[in-house]
Amino acid sequence: MNATALFRTDRTFSLPPSAADVPGIRSALVGTLLEWGLPEGGELVHTVGLVASELVTNAVIHAGVLTPSIVVILRIGAGGTLELGVRDNSRDIPRPRAASPEADHGRGTAIADALLAELGGGLATEPHPVGKTVWARLPGAFL
Repeated sequence: MNATALFRTDRTFSLPPSAADVPGIRSALVGTLLEWGLPEGGELVHTVGLVASELVTNAVIHAGVLTPSIVVILRIGAGGTLELGVRDNSRDIPRPRAASPEADHGRGTAIADALLAELGGGLATEPHPVGKTVWARLPGAFL
């Protein structure tokens, strides 16, 4: 692990529930991962950026009217696990669903879950008093 990561192992971002802000949060998260020592252009950085985009977009679409500010958390957890959390004010648990081939949305959770599974990780949902946090976890990313 890069020495920078030893001193700063978590970041929290807040953004309005707007699809226009998704690219900015993805860029901020990728920048943080690079600052923490992950290689630019690496599979892990690309995967986290894509998963973040999917989870934040889900929060905007499904919880935006209930959520004045979506909170995104990036941290290094126990055992070097990379954890990405997206908090909103809806208690509805996101579930992968079948989308028709013609649909232009409806695959975000399934895409995120599949990408994480390829790297040995997965999704989990943690309720909080006014909603939930969806966590994407990648074990051993910072070993």
